[in-house]
Amino acid sequence: MTHTPLGYADRVRASRGYRTVSQLIADDLNVFLDPFSALLSAHAEIGTGNVFCPNVRIDADPGALLIGDDNRFFEGTRIEATGGGLVSIGTDNEFGPHAVALLANRSDSVITIGSRVRLIGRIDLAGASTLGDGSQILGDVTAVNVALTSGGSHRDPDPDLRGAVLKGRGRATGLALARGHVINADGDFGTAAVEAQSVYHPRSAG
Repeated sequence: MTHTPLGYADRVRASRGYRTVSQLIADDLNVFLDPFSALLSAHAEIGTGNVFCPNVRIDADPGALLIGDDNRFFEGTRIEATGGGLVSIGTDNEFGPHAVALLANRSDSVITIGSRVRLIGRIDLAGASTLGDGSQILGDVTAVNVALTSGGSHRDPDPDLRGAVLKGRGRATGLALARGHVINADGDFGTAAVEAQSVYHPRSAG
């Protein structure tokens, strides 16, 4: 049997629970910069204005993944909402560049991402984790069962009113961080100092 490249790709994807390349191309509400390399679960519920860069892979069970509007998924983003896990993503978030993974692949994994959140670097987020509006994880970080409190985005003029931030490198487990606070770690985030964000971003004079 002879298949066109598009026909073959569509058939294989459909058989494995992904949206076909033809469906991605026909989606006028979202942007897939390379529909032949992006894998999007047929079960994912997505809004509008989202941009999916090449080599994004999103796996989801029915009802397990909700993506809002105007999010940007850079190269290498990986999302798993499988095995009883749940993922909810709000609006105007950045995932990447570099490799960002949201791993809710067990029944006790619930990942909730608010709006205007940034995950930049090599980030693995897992467990029961909540990233409130404006929060950030920056660097080379594995975060499990973390809660980052909502606040303004990284553009807010007052750094101590911004969402909580983890940055640096290492592992953060079971941490809760308040608005305007940051942990800058090299190794174990649990033993690193909690600081005001104004330490790194002084307020403008006047």
